[in-house]
Amino acid sequence: MGSRLAVQDTQADIQLRCLLDAEQLRCFIMVAGAGSGKTTSLVKALDHVTTKHGSRLKNKTQQIACITYTEVAAREIHGDVGNSPLVAVSTIHSFLWSLVQPFQKDIARWVRRRVEVSIERIREKQAGYPPRTQEKTKVKDAIDLQKLQTQLDSLEGVDRYRYGTGSDYTKGILGHEDVVTMGPELIIESKLLRRIVANKYPYIFVDESQDTFPNVVEALKSVADQAKGAVCLGFFGDPMQQIYQRGIGAIPFEPGWEEIEKPENFRSSNSVLAVINQVRSQADGLVQVSGRSTEENVVGECFFFVLPADAQRGERLEKVRAWLGDHSNAGSWLADSADDGEGAKVLMIVHRMVAKDMGFEELYAAFHDGSSKSLQSAFDEGSAWPLQPFEEVLIPLCSAESVDSQSVMAVLRERGAVFKLDGLDVGVRKNLSFARDATERLRATVKRGGPGSVGAALELAVTDRLIDPDPRISVYFDPDGEHSTVVLSSEVREVLDAFSACDVREIPAYLKYVRRQSPYSTQHGTKGAEFSKVVVVLDDEEGRYSLYSYEKLFGIKQLSGNDERNISAGKESVLERTRRLLYVCVSRARDSLAVVVFTSDVGAAVSAIEEAMSLPAEHIRTEADLLL
Repeated sequence: MGSRLAVQDTQADIQLRCLLDAEQLRCFIMVAGAGSGKTTSLVKALDHVTTKHGSRLKNKTQQIACITYTEVAAREIHGDVGNSPLVAVSTIHSFLWSLVQPFQKDIARWVRRRVEVSIERIREKQAGYPPRTQEKTKVKDAIDLQKLQTQLDSLEGVDRYRYGTGSDYTKGILGHEDVVTMGPELIIESKLLRRIVANKYPYIFVDESQDTFPNVVEALKSVADQAKGAVCLGFFGDPMQQIYQRGIGAIPFEPGWEEIEKPENFRSSNSVLAVINQVRSQADGLVQVSGRSTEENVVGECFFFVLPADAQRGERLEKVRAWLGDHSNAGSWLADSADDGEGAKVLMIVHRMVAKDMGFEELYAAFHDGSSKSLQSAFDEGSAWPLQPFEEVLIPLCSAESVDSQSVMAVLRERGAVFKLDGLDVGVRKNLSFARDATERLRATVKRGGPGSVGAALELAVTDRLIDPDPRISVYFDPDGEHSTVVLSSEVREVLDAFSACDVREIPAYLKYVRRQSPYSTQHGTKGAEFSKVVVVLDDEEGRYSLYSYEKLFGIKQLSGNDERNISAGKESVLERTRRLLYVCVSRARDSLAVVVFTSDVGAAVSAIEEAMSLPAEHIRTEADLLL
């Protein structure tokens, strides 16, 4: 059993156990702030159900479904409950696919409907072209329409659909986006499917519920509604830690549900906790209290710096870290890694200053300067599909000591396609020889690097079958090949063009960044993590990242007309998004926290931050203080 089970119960844990033992199952929402041990409560709930109700579940061949955000989290939670066969832990994509996979006729109807809708959209666009529509737009639309019509005509020949990374309907492949869109639709449409889900999973727990897609929440609610007390649907999350734009945030409360608050913070010192509560005070009003014992409780420390937003940002940030090393009680803030307890973690939105310092500036620009918002967000989160072949296959192949290393063959057998040469009887020896030669060519290409080496390495990997490519990558390099009917949007093609032109040697630096192996990280990359010393960098980057604005949050800059309209209409505004991201950042700190604000008006910023954070003026430091 995992160590989380040995942690002392909180009132929220006790309250949840009573709910789980009720004769009629009830749904619930647990709101647990940062550092509260939300996952601990989830694991305790899973363990309690398996211990108290395991025999009944086993007799009815039922399980507890636990839905998490990542595969890593799924493995961790399953390990904490002793890998119990009664607990099915999976990502939302895997969970949905396991439910709908047997309903192949329904899947086929959904795919046909989806293609027909895409065809209709292009025809409507063609019918309403403005007078000056470019010829290349018309040509691309005509090609895409022809591809979609070919897809539609080919669907009758698809015997079965399977789950892949990207979609190619003519080959019976559904991508991540298909599954997370189709799954909820089929559940909501089918009374039979809802009954099957309820009979299989009388308990459904959702981790990180604030980042769950709204359509998924709606589908799960429809299962519980139909079951009428036979399903316990539970959401574990915190609306203030919603950082993915597609997440639902706060789960809508339904009559008969129970809301459980877990206000403890077992992570942060008193000084850090005061900042956390001040940031949250303008949101939902949840006040967190220290969960540390008297012996473990520490005062800690917190610093605010307000500095000019100019070309010397990087140099000024290093001066701040040097100053902290001399004036704080926490030792050095300059070490290369914060993960081993030394040095400080620097948190910020992925931006050009870090990309330039760490050596992936062109890679950053490829994903950020294009018009694909989804790929831009995925890049920031570390989940962009064009980069997955490098992370999973190409970089590991090139990092191995030699092409004859056991790790090379292990990667190729697990992730590659070189040993899956359908219909070719090439023999084991020739197959191994081909794989070795292909890996040699890849390693030489990556070693040379230079502009365009990303595209060269990726195309070589596709051609030599070192990877089993996403259909979107295949059609990009070979428009008339195996996946010729796949439609690439102009936004995606624009990103792939810029990505292919990059230097492949930038990718390891980016991966080091998103894996939290550098002193820098993003708010997205550190959700759930904690560090002894944290530097939070607030920088609006001259308006390049319009989703967030710290200057607007603190009142340094006026809200735009669009901001005002969103607030008046009750819609999410830049203020809510920025406040949540700031909350996630400051709540990563255990003992010491430094907040660095880069702004065009230092004087106005000092006054605004003093008021917004309830800080005495002498606690806010400027560039002059760094000289002392």
